Amino acid sequence: MSRLEVLSRHLSPARAMRVCDVGANPLGAPPYQPLLEAGLCDVYGFEPHAEAFAKLQQTKSDRETYFPVAIGRPGERVLHVHPNSGFTSLFPFDGRALGQLGKEKWMSPRRPIETVPMRTTGLDEVTGLPGVDVLKMDLQGAEGEVVETGPRTLSETVAILTEVRFHRIYEDEPVFGDLDATLRANGFKLHKFLFTKSVMLPHDHEDLVHRPAMTSQLLDGDAVYLRDVPGPDALSDDQLAHLALAADTMFDSPDIALQALGALARRGRAEPGAAPAYAEVLEPRRKARDTRKTEKA
Repeated sequence: MSRLEVLSRHLSPARAMRVCDVGANPLGAPPYQPLLEAGLCDVYGFEPHAEAFAKLQQTKSDRETYFPVAIGRPGERVLHVHPNSGFTSLFPFDGRALGQLGKEKWMSPRRPIETVPMRTTGLDEVTGLPGVDVLKMDLQGAEGEVVETGPRTLSETVAILTEVRFHRIYEDEPVFGDLDATLRANGFKLHKFLFTKSVMLPHDHEDLVHRPAMTSQLLDGDAVYLRDVPGPDALSDDQLAHLALAADTMFDSPDIALQALGALARRGRAEPGAAPAYAEVLEPRRKARDTRKTEKA
């Protein structure tokens, strides 16, 4: 039995988890895919890039709702649509910053970068969007604007998965310190980095080195933020259940899942054996060592 199967057997939230995916461009399987396939979450996604939105509409399940809307501070903006859709952003490239990284070629793709005027919408302005439990963001610079414009939508959110930038690549793009300050000001704290990516700085001797082993400059990555509360007792039963499911499946923090199961058991909302059953299906390296001494004959 998988970890998710054990959790779903012992957790009984009043409703399915609500995941909000801002920047839902389907470049790969999202971290909530196992929850979606198990019928444990509903997804509300936002993707202003027409081609990416069309793909989402073609492949979505009944549990997915997508909006062709750009989330950010309300106003008239320009979407810079890059041929590599992972670079599409409300911010134009910063030539000086890319030059520092030796990545000027990102500004000159084989096909031109299109500019599409559009109106950005605050998260709380979206009609039909309920409060969400988990927020996932990948907007190439506008992540802080999502949080700033969504206090109602995010009032019960327990976890945020977001892209973070350490070295600016777009003009006036907020970097990690800026986003971290915004998230902390809105009641969230850094839990972990899922990964970080680095690049090699340009030099005159690139032919003498193996590039993959010579990446010293932090560029970007993904981070997880959790609601900053004194402890699990400050969260509701449903918040604990959704946090446990997200921690197990979306960002691999089984200690958070065990913490939630323990709190629910103390309230009588989960069986006392729920946490031991979950611990039993963890990977061997995460299980307690057997320290019992063999009795002498």
